[in-house]
Amino acid sequence: MPLVRFDTDPVPRPSGLVPPVPDLTGVTELRLHGVGGTSPQDLLGDDAPLQVAGDRIAGFYRSADVAGRHVEAYSWGGLTSRAGSRVLWLLLFPFALANVAGWMCMPRTHASPWRFRLHRTAARWAALFLTLNLLLITAITALELLAYQCGGRAGCARESWLLRPLRDPLLADFPARRLLLGALVPLALVALLAILTLRSIGRYEAVSPPSRLPPRESARSAAQPATGLTDATFWAGRRSTLDLGYLHLGAGLGFVALTLAHTVHATSSQAATVVTAGWLHWVVLLVCAGTMLAVLVLTALDACPPGSAAAVLALGALTLVGAGWFAAIQPGYAQPFGYLPGIPVVADLTLGGVFVSLLLVLVACLCGGWRRGTFVIFGPFVALVLGVFALNVVLLGAMSRFADLVAEVSARSRLPDAAVTGSEVYLYPIVGKLLHYLTLVPLALVLLFVLYELVAYWRSGNDRATVDRIRAWYLSNLDEPTEEQRWQYNAAGPSTPDTRDASAAGRRWGARVARARRVARMAHDLDKLLTTMAALGLVVLVAIQMRYWVYGKLPWGTQWAFTLGSYLAAGIPLAVIALLRRGWRNLESRRRIGVVWDVMTFWPRAYHPLAPPSYAERAVPEVQRRLWRIHDRGGRVVLAAHSQGTVIAAAALLQAQSRPADDTVALVTFGSPLRTLYGWAFPAYFDDRVLRQLAPSAGTAGTDRTAGVYEWRNFYYLTDYIGGAVLAPGPGAAAQPVDVELPDPRTSWHIYGQPEPVPGRHSGYWSDPTVWLTVDQLAGEVAATLEPPRLRPGDPVTVPAPRS
Repeated sequence: MPLVRFDTDPVPRPSGLVPPVPDLTGVTELRLHGVGGTSPQDLLGDDAPLQVAGDRIAGFYRSADVAGRHVEAYSWGGLTSRAGSRVLWLLLFPFALANVAGWMCMPRTHASPWRFRLHRTAARWAALFLTLNLLLITAITALELLAYQCGGRAGCARESWLLRPLRDPLLADFPARRLLLGALVPLALVALLAILTLRSIGRYEAVSPPSRLPPRESARSAAQPATGLTDATFWAGRRSTLDLGYLHLGAGLGFVALTLAHTVHATSSQAATVVTAGWLHWVVLLVCAGTMLAVLVLTALDACPPGSAAAVLALGALTLVGAGWFAAIQPGYAQPFGYLPGIPVVADLTLGGVFVSLLLVLVACLCGGWRRGTFVIFGPFVALVLGVFALNVVLLGAMSRFADLVAEVSARSRLPDAAVTGSEVYLYPIVGKLLHYLTLVPLALVLLFVLYELVAYWRSGNDRATVDRIRAWYLSNLDEPTEEQRWQYNAAGPSTPDTRDASAAGRRWGARVARARRVARMAHDLDKLLTTMAALGLVVLVAIQMRYWVYGKLPWGTQWAFTLGSYLAAGIPLAVIALLRRGWRNLESRRRIGVVWDVMTFWPRAYHPLAPPSYAERAVPEVQRRLWRIHDRGGRVVLAAHSQGTVIAAAALLQAQSRPADDTVALVTFGSPLRTLYGWAFPAYFDDRVLRQLAPSAGTAGTDRTAGVYEWRNFYYLTDYIGGAVLAPGPGAAAQPVDVELPDPRTSWHIYGQPEPVPGRHSGYWSDPTVWLTVDQLAGEVAATLEPPRLRPGDPVTVPAPRS
């Protein structure tokens, strides 16, 4: 039952522990929190809110009524961050980047069928080769370093209990069998990805939106030309995500089969031994090539034909069985000393696919053009390049460090002239030389960026004109409080410079406000850093690869640089997981960290199905169902949303087919990233044309309209590093402006001896009286639209007594 803070009035309730039936008539204020998984208790200011819908992961909670209206909160934090175990999704960060990249196209690309299909095909192919890139590094670690090099020498395998079974008589003199055993590692990774994908689809994508039309499951994903958030099936992606997941898993199984069959055949050929059932090797290669071709074609289509994706998965499994049988029947022989034969060919094919798909993404970006106010340049290309770098840098570093646990890792440019019997294993020299370039160069860019922002932060507080302008506004626009006037003190300083100390204190306070506003603008500089890292890293990587492929020369590098780079690369995921684990135990840290992750997992998995699941696939339909249910009970809703909650609210309200035709919803948003972040990164889906459909001018209750609400107010601070105005100024604006800028701090006056007012930044709206007075006002307005209850057959009729 509600246990409202600051309230001592009794709450009516039924006897015992019987939960009360929630009343959905009248006006309901529905609150949506932002990133970080705010608890229902903090969202409602209630230590014991009553859950009225949903489950422990995401649900609706109700507190005691306020000012004649019901107060509810939708707590969706369990979908992303409330459980500490969800930090493990961070290991799929490159896949999340690949999925986000697909949604970053320009409006020109999205509006043109051929441009969008080119963009979608390129982005999906790049995502597919990113999956294969993950399996490639895993295969090099398991097959090359452990099963072949270390397992082939008794002095190496017997040093570690983990590899000691490789010297069993059934494996020691049978390199093909050891390779088959090593292939179980990438196969286990494919199985893990399959389990995560299938489980998350059942928890997230299985929730379908309500609709006025008969429900139907579509095989088409949300990634369609000229199809945006207003489409009724945008958040119904279960079938398409499942099909795309089957294609990735089928390609992964085919890749493991190809790697195993080719390396077994190449090893036998180099050892000059007889290859048993050599024809099976060629059959496996041909079927793998056919599987890969089928995957490339099907990912380019608007929707997979029924059963085709499952057939590809079965075909990949069949080729894996054939490759495993081919490896198992090979005879024993003395393996040659050195690297695993055949792996360079597999690596060249995989990395070639990565580079070609990235080039195709760049071509699609060039066709779509660029628009001012969006990502600095070619957002999809930059996001995918960063995903490729993140995957390779971290996994190559982790590979070298893991191998170092069981053997001594060397990245020497030439192998010893004679076979060694010790525990040393050899990385390809290009890997060792690349690691320090791909870690130390980005690190240097990050340090330069931090230095630049620190200088800008310092200068903003020392800009006398800006500080004086801030002080002048507070001194001229805010009246002195009428209560306790003797105790009131103005942090902006005296209106007349009567004392030097008071003026200096006012300038210090103004400098803090100016620096808070500068910090709010720092987030908009990140695209320049990311673009520089992607462009410079790609140029360096291409130059190094061309020098190696064409001239056979390695880039400059030393052993200490390789060691430092590999430790940095391997330590990044552990450090970030520890940081997020700590953040998800602390609300303030969680709010700072969670914004990027919650943005990246907002979109449907229409480009990379193995990315972390989209919480909006469940959150948006659940909000729509709640609004519809309240409407059917004759109720009205005031939707109060903060931060990422405003994106969920907008996505829910933009779908006119998923709302009753005559509903009445007032919308209050604050700290909203609809334009500052989503309009900047995803202009095809959150541009001004789309957001204006929510404005009251788009229609009113009871009339034909697209997706407009009864009324909309959006509040923002200049110190907010996430939120801002949602509509661009210009023609088409509503008579009553949607965007309202609020001062932050909201006053410069404070009681003498108490702390000076500080900026609320992104979280100050919850205690800003202006926001909640507006909520009260809109609740009263929508209450005036309530119709008197209509009698149903069998309802008692009360006839007023006649007057005497």
